[in-house]
Amino acid sequence: MGAGGFGGGHRVGDVPVSVRGPVGPRLRLLLGVLAAVAALTAGCAQTPQNSTTSAQASRDSSPTAQREDVVDKLTVFAKDECATQDATQVYPQCARFAREVANATVAARAAAHGPAEEAAVTAAANSVDGSVDRLTQGGCLLPPGQGPASDPAVCGPALASLQDSLRALRTAFGA
Repeated sequence: MGAGGFGGGHRVGDVPVSVRGPVGPRLRLLLGVLAAVAALTAGCAQTPQNSTTSAQASRDSSPTAQREDVVDKLTVFAKDECATQDATQVYPQCARFAREVANATVAARAAAHGPAEEAAVTAAANSVDGSVDRLTQGGCLLPPGQGPASDPAVCGPALASLQDSLRALRTAFGA
């Protein structure tokens, strides 16, 4: 046994020292790491799901709830000034509106029920996509000062087409 009774270690004053250095800081580090691992793994334990939470999640992800969400979103879009105002006048402020309506077509296609509704929704969603394409190709969705100035003779009718397509999409859902 080494000096001071610490197998192979040494003693410097009252602090035990191993061949690799002071024991105290290493021990504290080891305990700290173990505590951190214990804290991290404690959050990994499975907790039983609350039946109310499960029921809510099921209801929220049900086809009926998804359909209602799409109809609600389309209803909000239909109240936007970009859907209600003169298209020739308002199109410069409608880039975000056009993107959001276009994004909603994906959810609309997925939420449609039955062959008749699916056909009507698909036709209206395709019309929305075509209108947004015309707005994009005409440079109507660019912020002022980026790219060439957009032509109201192109952009007004393209936004009017989007307005009509949005109404058709809402109608396809019976809204």
